Amino acid sequence: MAFQLKIAEGKDAGKEFEFDQDSVLIGRTPECDVVLYDAGVSRKHCRIFSEGDGYIIEDMGSANGTKVNGTPVKTQPLNDGDQITLGPVVFAFMAMASEMAEEPNTDAAIAAPPAEENSTRIVPLDQVKKRQKNKGEALKPEGADAEPEKLGELQRSATRAAGMPAVRPARAATGASPRAAIERAGPSAPPAPRRPPPSAAVERAAPARGAAAAAGLSAAERARIKRESGGLVARIKIFWIEASTNVRRGIIGGFIALGLGLVGLVYYVALNPERKVGASGPEPEMLGLQPIPDSFGYGPGVTWDTPDLKTFTWEYTAATRAVVILHYQSQSVSQGEVVITVNGVDVGQVPPDTLASRDRALELMIPPNILKKGEVNRITFDNTKNPPGEDQWRLWNVWVEKALLPDLPPDQLISEARTAYMRGKQNFERADVGARNRYLAWKSFREAWLMLEAHPEPKPDLYFEARDRMKDAQQELDKTCSKLLLESEGYYNQRNFNGAKHTLDYIREYFPEFDQPCASLAEAKRYEWGM
Repeated sequence: MAFQLKIAEGKDAGKEFEFDQDSVLIGRTPECDVVLYDAGVSRKHCRIFSEGDGYIIEDMGSANGTKVNGTPVKTQPLNDGDQITLGPVVFAFMAMASEMAEEPNTDAAIAAPPAEENSTRIVPLDQVKKRQKNKGEALKPEGADAEPEKLGELQRSATRAAGMPAVRPARAATGASPRAAIERAGPSAPPAPRRPPPSAAVERAAPARGAAAAAGLSAAERARIKRESGGLVARIKIFWIEASTNVRRGIIGGFIALGLGLVGLVYYVALNPERKVGASGPEPEMLGLQPIPDSFGYGPGVTWDTPDLKTFTWEYTAATRAVVILHYQSQSVSQGEVVITVNGVDVGQVPPDTLASRDRALELMIPPNILKKGEVNRITFDNTKNPPGEDQWRLWNVWVEKALLPDLPPDQLISEARTAYMRGKQNFERADVGARNRYLAWKSFREAWLMLEAHPEPKPDLYFEARDRMKDAQQELDKTCSKLLLESEGYYNQRNFNGAKHTLDYIREYFPEFDQPCASLAEAKRYEWGM
């Protein structure tokens, strides 16, 4: 099989190339089968290869693309008469009969003896000059034979928009270079090639940019950019192409300065350890049935600085037997660092950090014998290891719960506690069936635990089992809360406000009452986001 390419438009129009190999590479570098000396043609622009009984053209990732009959293509079968556009060059494709592949090239036919006696082959001179076999070149700029380094510059330069001049026009005879004068004088040895100064190399690296900045885009190029992008984006592209180097440097410098300013602002807002977050009004000191969202302690993100200790007051009143439970959350606390005291008596320690410390809800039962009924009680978080301003610690969402104890016989307490425990176990086993099942399981285990809190000593085994299962259910609730809050924040950061609102509403299905901190956290997010 063989085929022919003929330049249909532009410089060297009418020039023909014949090929009988399976693959033909077209581009701007010497290793190509067809070398086109134009900066609108990429170094390896496209290739034509045989497949079956026909030929296929494949674009090699060129800058200006490859078009067949005016349509950009990646791979495309070729038919006789197809117009192939490579940058500023248009070829006409024509398949040839297989026997044409064996026809000697015209230059060889002139020198070879006749195949038969009394036969003469006449080949027109213009055909000999225009037709090339299996290898060819076109669009060679004027003066390239006298100055071959121009071709090297062109082959090494970056590809630019089709239709722009590839090299500078040849000098006029009156302005001939000294190198040309030396060559006309016929030196005995060719002079050493000149090494261009660095500034000249930089100018050659971006000829299209300099030309665009000096002369501006053509009407056709402007129309193409507007068609491809449209609107404000097209205007920005045109402005950027036509802008001078100093204008571009100024714009880039402005964006860099803006980015550095934003980084500094983020550091000041989020990382400055001396900053107080949202501190306004008097510092909260009285505990109640609603969590205090402000944080206390020392370090980044703390609302109220309390390096050594933080004391809350709470008035305890109860007509019948009751237990008091202290609820809170903590972070950046090590083992034994923070001790909790009530009315001067140590009642426990803040647990050390875990991976889920930020979303972990903690609680501590205060022994009834150290509470003062009808008086103000003092609850203190004492940072025993912390000289002022040295270690970081943080606690928030502090509140107290008063749970009344039933006045029943021990046997009846165990019976009702077992009923509540079994109800909680059933809900926990069906945790994934309904959104509220985890919460209902925690609620039932807690009911069984508090029921047996009224049981006299010694406590039955069910008391300890209900307390442990309540902790397991609480951990599951904390994980669910963390997952849903993270999901809502993801929607909000993506500006999907409907998705964020829907997730916050869904949290109420998992946490229907405010005896879990997640319900308060969801409401705080809703208020913060204006939902």
